[in-house]
Amino acid sequence: MSLTDGTRARAVRTVFIVLLFAMIPVISAEANDSIAGADEINDGSSASGSVDYGGDRRDFMKVAVINGDTVSFAVSISCQAWDGGCEPRVKLYWDNQTQDGGTHTVYNSATYYISHSGQPGFVYIEIISEDSWFSDNFDYTVGVSIDTDQRNTDFDEYVDDDDDCPDIAGTSTEDRKGCPDGDGDGWSDEGDVFPNEPSQHADQDQDQYGDNPNGVNGDHCPTRTGDSFEDRYGCPDRDNDGWSDPDDWGEWGPVWTTADGGDAFWEDSTQWSDYDVDGYGDNWADPEWNDSHEEMGVGQYVENATTPDFCPLDTGYSTHDRLGCPDTDGDGWSDPSGNWTWEYDGADAFIDNPTQHADRDGDRFGDNASGTNADAFPDNPTQWWDTDGDGYGDNNGDGDWQADNFTEDETQWADFDRDGYGDNSSGNQPDSCVSRPGSSMNDRFGCPDTDGDGYSNPDLDWPAHPQGFADAFPGGLNAECGNLCNTQWHDVDGDGYGDNQGDDVWRPDSCITTSGTSTRDRWGCPDSDGDGASDPNIELGWLPHPSECCNADAFPDDPTQWEDLDGDGFGDEQTGFQGDRCRDTPGTSREDRFGCTDTDGDGWSDQGDRFPQDATQWRDADGDGFGDNPDGHQADECPNELVNAGVSIIDRLGCPDTDGDGYSDETEDWLASPEGQADSFPKNRVQWADSDNDGFGDNPIGGQRDDCPMEAGTSTIDVQGCPDTNGDGYSDGYGAVRSQLALMGSNPTSSLLTFAWPLLVFLLTLFTVRLSNKEGKEPSIFEGNQSDKGGEF
Repeated sequence: MSLTDGTRARAVRTVFIVLLFAMIPVISAEANDSIAGADEINDGSSASGSVDYGGDRRDFMKVAVINGDTVSFAVSISCQAWDGGCEPRVKLYWDNQTQDGGTHTVYNSATYYISHSGQPGFVYIEIISEDSWFSDNFDYTVGVSIDTDQRNTDFDEYVDDDDDCPDIAGTSTEDRKGCPDGDGDGWSDEGDVFPNEPSQHADQDQDQYGDNPNGVNGDHCPTRTGDSFEDRYGCPDRDNDGWSDPDDWGEWGPVWTTADGGDAFWEDSTQWSDYDVDGYGDNWADPEWNDSHEEMGVGQYVENATTPDFCPLDTGYSTHDRLGCPDTDGDGWSDPSGNWTWEYDGADAFIDNPTQHADRDGDRFGDNASGTNADAFPDNPTQWWDTDGDGYGDNNGDGDWQADNFTEDETQWADFDRDGYGDNSSGNQPDSCVSRPGSSMNDRFGCPDTDGDGYSNPDLDWPAHPQGFADAFPGGLNAECGNLCNTQWHDVDGDGYGDNQGDDVWRPDSCITTSGTSTRDRWGCPDSDGDGASDPNIELGWLPHPSECCNADAFPDDPTQWEDLDGDGFGDEQTGFQGDRCRDTPGTSREDRFGCTDTDGDGWSDQGDRFPQDATQWRDADGDGFGDNPDGHQADECPNELVNAGVSIIDRLGCPDTDGDGYSDETEDWLASPEGQADSFPKNRVQWADSDNDGFGDNPIGGQRDDCPMEAGTSTIDVQGCPDTNGDGYSDGYGAVRSQLALMGSNPTSSLLTFAWPLLVFLLTLFTVRLSNKEGKEPSIFEGNQSDKGGEF
């Protein structure tokens, strides 16, 4: 069934009229149609509704806000008309109902923002339906979200999230933010101990002095209660004189010493300063001091002031004649000064001697007999000491009387030759040469001693040691001992070497009681061979060279040798008998050189031994690694060949081996296999023996191997070295037919089968032709199948 064009047109018009009537709006009025009646929406909630240009055209909604809030309106639209032809609009208004921005067109959904600044109030949103070409009705949903991050209820510099007093404006920044701060120091009034003093805010020890040391009346001891106020505020003051106690370790605050102004007398309220730091106060109690001390500029008059310092500008510890003045020796008596002398005022006459302070005869020796430098003659200005107590003064100068030449020896006093030894023969150290000055003191006193060692020079009445006691080495002009003569004086064995031992003495005799002439290892000991090195003495511990203790002659009977550093029995002197060529290394070699390492013990040194590990070999003239000694191990059987030519190792050692297979080349006296053991194949390193003498080697590998090593043959093709009677290269065991077939491939003209093939081909061809002719008499399978030209099957 089909519709005519007229029928179709009527149907379309009918549907259009029905839809048009369905789109006619229903007009009604609501309270939220004006801004005054706007519906209130809360943060996080939403409101829905619908508007229509022909009826309820607009809806207002409002949101309560506080200063700094930002409101976001999420608007979504749904047109009710089937074609979506509605025209939605959105407007935003501030609290004063002034529009924010222009009119916004909404298509599906959008989010709009508006911020509030000022007292708490509202912001508004208006949803509007505009006239369109078709139905204007649409549904809407408005979601509200308030961003309070910038909310500032009290209108100060801090948003509420950061404001510790969000409802009260304030400027505090330190303890709390945004709270009242009357003195403007950054600390809130509630947390400020000094709310009216901007330089202070805390008082940890509650002593009414602020903890800020740089503020007004700043507490220098913020953790310790105190009432000091002179040198610093708020620190302990035990004597209550206003000056703080010193704090040398910084226990209450910064380190504060008396040098900084702390009370130098913290338990004495009459003293507090000690300018010269000597323990005596700068204040004074005697009004007669006012003029002189006020000029000094330190201290003040204080009634009943204790321990006043007489010298407040000069550190001093005097206590006897006056207080607090310099006292160099610390005996309590002050040093003299311009107006205070030792002669008239009682100052110390000996400022460097704490045991003396007075000197009545003025000879600068103290009157205190128990002190140092006491005057033994307090009324005699020329004498003051008598060391030996013999009643004679120690001074011995012009004008001095009762002078003692020996101030420490009460048995001596005169010294004619003035050599320091007394003339009294019954006294201590009597001078043996009274009229001759001398310095000897060991064998006798006061006699000449040229080398100054304390032993006198020998003379007719006083012979030298060992005959007497005088110096055996007196020195003098041209003396062999030179300036070391003073290091020797005795020589018990009379061999010319002194008995005195030591590193810095002249030729100390190591054998004091035994005469000797040794000079190398030690002086004055027996030296049998006269080479200067002393004979060893094992019993007495004097061991031969080398040893840790000593270095006696290692060769006491050989004057050409005496040292053996490596202890191998060969002397270190190269020009001596059997001189050691390896002095630092012990060795037993003696053939090519003496005293070097000989590992195999054959007498040849390792340096000269071509076989240092083989005691039977040492030379290798041709350098092939086999020794020349025919009786030794692996002796070279061709020792005179060219250098490095002999490398054979199997049939004989050290002979030429051209192919290097270990078998030597054949010579007149050493035939090749099979007559001898020499190499039958001197240029083939994999073959050397030929038992059947057919020219093929017995070794089963290699190109010249013999497959029949015990049977002579000439075959070369199927196998090598096997019998080949007909000489065709194939062994007799290979077969005639197989050999002919094989020859066809390698050498056709030499095979009989090569000429049999043409005949065979001819015969097969003839047979095939005859067979074909016989079969041709039968009809063809295709006959009768073809149609006439142009016909159909």
